[in-house]
Amino acid sequence: MKRDLTESTGLAAGFACITIAVAGAFVAVREELGSANAALILMLVVIGAATVGGRLSGGAAAVTAALSFNFFYTEPYLTLRIHSGRDVLTTGLLLIAGLAVGEVGTARSRQSAARQSNLRSMRALESVGALVTSGASADAVWSSSRDELIASLGVKEATFERGEQRKQLPVIERDGRIDVRHHRFLGDGFALPREGAVIDVEADGAHLGQISLVTNPAVSVTREQRRAAVAIADQFAIALKQENRNA
Repeated sequence: MKRDLTESTGLAAGFACITIAVAGAFVAVREELGSANAALILMLVVIGAATVGGRLSGGAAAVTAALSFNFFYTEPYLTLRIHSGRDVLTTGLLLIAGLAVGEVGTARSRQSAARQSNLRSMRALESVGALVTSGASADAVWSSSRDELIASLGVKEATFERGEQRKQLPVIERDGRIDVRHHRFLGDGFALPREGAVIDVEADGAHLGQISLVTNPAVSVTREQRRAAVAIADQFAIALKQENRNA
């Protein structure tokens, strides 16, 4: 997470520098270009920054574009003072529009990330289901299930414990709900409880055990991902049930 923040900050700084460079590049033809066209060019840079880097890059580019427009294209030139009320409006609109584009870009990135996460969860479920259908051993199914749960939920560890004994930890329900008092939203999903969580392993109404999850509080998980995790546990339960019948 720290690395992602560092990368985002570096990208935002890079786009801010690009915005200043673009603004300065057209100063020589400022009179022929006109302030309106200069604002449009800077807006294109902001849109590109928001599309590539999301809110932080879009916001940095928007602020830099507004200041650069003020500095290079409004009288008196090369100062942050503005002589014309029309230029004040243009500068303000450039800033507001840039920030809005950044928000739109962030929303689209989140939607895309959610789709990718859900797709990975479905593929994980298909992978475990294929093992069960092929008649693989419960140990083999558990090994695959464990890896898929760690990958799809972003947890640090997943362990299976047989028997009726139940841990006093929040349970991920079949519909993806978790009954906890406080939920921490991380932008595109909710973090799993800091103390950990469990998934009941059941087949034909029989409780076979629980999967205990050592959670990562810095990772967000969508409800669809949690539902897919329960479905993976169901596939593992089927493999356990088949193994018990054959024993």
